[in-house]
Amino acid sequence: MLPNPAKLPRGSHLLILLPLIAGVIVPARQALALSACYADALGTWRGPVLNGSGVEDMITTFSLGPDGRLVGRYHIEDAVPFDGTLNDFRETGPCEGDFRWHDLDGSGTVHIQFQPEQGRFLGRWGLDWPGRGHVFNGYRNRPPPVS
Repeated sequence: MLPNPAKLPRGSHLLILLPLIAGVIVPARQALALSACYADALGTWRGPVLNGSGVEDMITTFSLGPDGRLVGRYHIEDAVPFDGTLNDFRETGPCEGDFRWHDLDGSGTVHIQFQPEQGRFLGRWGLDWPGRGHVFNGYRNRPPPVS
């Protein structure tokens, strides 16, 4: 039970309000990854990615990091397969956002628009910003064939 504010010494009101305010702010930050759209994005997806001079098959898995934010891992089926990570998610619109990607070729930004009701996410990647034609897509069911 909280003490009666009238009986507190001056300045003590702030000491009571800070934990209450912090309790409201922290869950709101974590709600970002827990909204229905992002909750539906969790799990494994398969789709095409532009890699080098061609399009390769990629498996991407999204989960929640220790801080409650969306994170991901991907595996690209190249002549020499390799893995990468997706971190530092920043929401840029309804059900879409930017990740920082990291793999053996370096790091950059990937923008992903989640469309779980259609069983897909559509993305594009680049070094400083996502580039046209730099596909980074995922599908719950079969992806379109890579040609």
